[in-house]
Amino acid sequence: MSPSASSPLDPHAALQHLRGRAERHRIVSESLPPDAAPEVQRLVQELQVHQIELEMQYEELLLAQAEAERSRLQYLDLYDFAPVGYCTVAANGTLLQLNLRTSQLLGRERQQLLGRRLALFVAPAARHEFAEFLARLWAAPSQRHSIELAMRGPQEEPFYAQLEGLAAPEGDDESLPPASCRLVLLDVTARRQATDTLAASEARFRATFEQARDGMVLLEGLHVVDLNAAALHLLGVKSKSAALGRPLASFWPEFQPDGRRSLDVLSQCTQRAQVRGWCRLEWMRYSPAGEEVWDEMSFNPVFINGQALLHVAWRDITARRLSEQQLSESESRLQMALAAAGAGVWGWEPATGLLYQDARAQEILGLAPGTEAPIVPFSRLHEALHPADAARVAQALALAEREHALFDLEHRLLRPTGEVRHVAAMGRFSYDEHTGQAERFTGLVRDVTPRRTVEEELGYKNRLLGNLLQNLPLLLARLGPDGRYREHTGRTVRRLGLRENELVGRLAAEVWPESAAHFQRLLSGERDSYVASVVRDGQTVALQCFGFFDEEQQEVVIFAIDITESERLKEETTRLKLRQQQALLSAILSTQEEERRRIAEALHNGVGQLLYATRLHLDALASSEPVRAGQQLLKDAIEATRTISFELTPSILEDFGLQVALQELVSRIPASLAVDLNLHGLAEPLPALLTTAVYRIVQELLNNVMKHAQAHEVFVQVSREDDQLHISVEDDGVGFEADTPGRSGIGLAGIRTRVGLLGGTFTINSRPGRGTGFFLQLPILPG
Repeated sequence: MSPSASSPLDPHAALQHLRGRAERHRIVSESLPPDAAPEVQRLVQELQVHQIELEMQYEELLLAQAEAERSRLQYLDLYDFAPVGYCTVAANGTLLQLNLRTSQLLGRERQQLLGRRLALFVAPAARHEFAEFLARLWAAPSQRHSIELAMRGPQEEPFYAQLEGLAAPEGDDESLPPASCRLVLLDVTARRQATDTLAASEARFRATFEQARDGMVLLEGLHVVDLNAAALHLLGVKSKSAALGRPLASFWPEFQPDGRRSLDVLSQCTQRAQVRGWCRLEWMRYSPAGEEVWDEMSFNPVFINGQALLHVAWRDITARRLSEQQLSESESRLQMALAAAGAGVWGWEPATGLLYQDARAQEILGLAPGTEAPIVPFSRLHEALHPADAARVAQALALAEREHALFDLEHRLLRPTGEVRHVAAMGRFSYDEHTGQAERFTGLVRDVTPRRTVEEELGYKNRLLGNLLQNLPLLLARLGPDGRYREHTGRTVRRLGLRENELVGRLAAEVWPESAAHFQRLLSGERDSYVASVVRDGQTVALQCFGFFDEEQQEVVIFAIDITESERLKEETTRLKLRQQQALLSAILSTQEEERRRIAEALHNGVGQLLYATRLHLDALASSEPVRAGQQLLKDAIEATRTISFELTPSILEDFGLQVALQELVSRIPASLAVDLNLHGLAEPLPALLTTAVYRIVQELLNNVMKHAQAHEVFVQVSREDDQLHISVEDDGVGFEADTPGRSGIGLAGIRTRVGLLGGTFTINSRPGRGTGFFLQLPILPG
């Protein structure tokens, strides 16, 4: 091998070495013996030429190899560090080769990705679409195909990629089927998000355009290309086809009230909108009824799908124009009223020391009122000043004269009678053009005594309110029209665990969501009085609240007083009253049950024994029709006695509880009345008082049904839910007017009394011909 092979990648060194060898060969050729045969010399020269040619060819190959190596390294740099992903995929979908960007997009090391299926990194919903994409590549070799897919990157994070692929033969023989395809992966997540955002923005614009309450119009030039339903209504046309393509000015009269052509007015405004980005126009048209209608239009240039258009927001301002006109007239009248309000005019000449005043100023200042001498020495005014304000007035006048400023001051006047009046004086000095000296002061004066009196009274009331808020369990809160706190103060604020004005700026409905409905009513202008319960540090604070909306201040004012202690006393009183009622009911029921038991024993031991003895006597007589009739009557009497005795004192209630007693009670109902009994939650014993009361109530209600309802079926339900017992008895009988006074009967009145003593509720739902329903709810209290 030639020595130049030691540095095949250095072309310059190889050329230098080749020149050196050629020079040595020339020396060798010249060093042959002179007597060498010509054939030998020719043969040596030819061999040397061939050797040199071969070495030159070898060196050229080395140069080509070096160039190829540089190209390969450049390709590797471009391939591996390209900003887009490159990969080669086998026919079975596995990765054969990939660059660093592909491994970054897929979130795996390159060696971990080789041999894995690329479809594993495609979102499951898009894998079928990816498979079809690969099928198109294999089906059409040498044709480029593109697709956008949802893929999964590092930590399974989704991203969108655009894939471009080409399946090409490995060699020069295009007849052979491709063994792999080359893919380019481009992360288009940002573009996809931008596209989605743009689509959402366009959808929002379209929704805003179509659903806006104001008229919306799109203009191309001065012609209508789109408009919403509100604009159709304003134009008085029924369909878009009647307006699309028409000049907007064609819907307005040719001339405006000021004499300008409507088309010129519109053209000028649209031109300003194109230049400034916005223009507003007020112009007049006629309604179908011939009435004047004033419209306000705002023009904004917009680009939609690359097309320059004008967006027009349009609303009918006829009512507003009328209101503005009325307001202007009202303001004119107000100015006239203010001019005639009686403000006095006064003047002062420093050089002469004279004070000039009109009649109203004389009345206000109290200087020579009612006389024909409106000019008095200025010292008279200085003497009338309240001693505490004299220095302040003199200082303000001196400042106004020196600074050429406005004199504006409120001060007090002391009348000879000792009466103090408050006045507001204002004015300016006029100066000599040459000397700059003050020549005259001219101004106005108003008597503001009533206002200052009101302000002082208000100040006193504010101080009084402040003392009340700080020393009584009160709270004052003010909310803006947006429902946010402007102020909250008072001793009760500390009771709620807050500092004064700690909640300023926050939404009251978010701080106290349980009172959100009350805040909403107050913000709507209604007055509201309610009790709010707030839990702070495990304790419930009860507040009696009253609020109203102050139209002048545009705010909600809420007063609250802490009634926690009074509510606790009320609850304690209620519980005591309930216990007393239950004690009374217990005594009543005990007395009634004892009396029932006594009567039942008397029936059983007295009347029952006599009936049995009579039956034995009849049984001893000879059988005959009268005897058998008497025996039957005695049998019925004995059964009736037993039934009455059972109903008076059902021992089964004490022995087996409410559930079994009610079942037994229903079983004794005649078969002509079907009773559907449903009992739930009665396995656990109830207090004895409640058990007896419930049994008697159901018994009385069933008796009422049998006596008065003429029903065929009755549904009875007694269920226990938490600490409440629910009872319902419903029949399909004739019903009655439950609201008619005096129709409830003695039995129902007794039931209502028992329910009231037990602290429960009793409701009757009945109409003639629609049956009757009795619904009771009783609290379960410890026995």
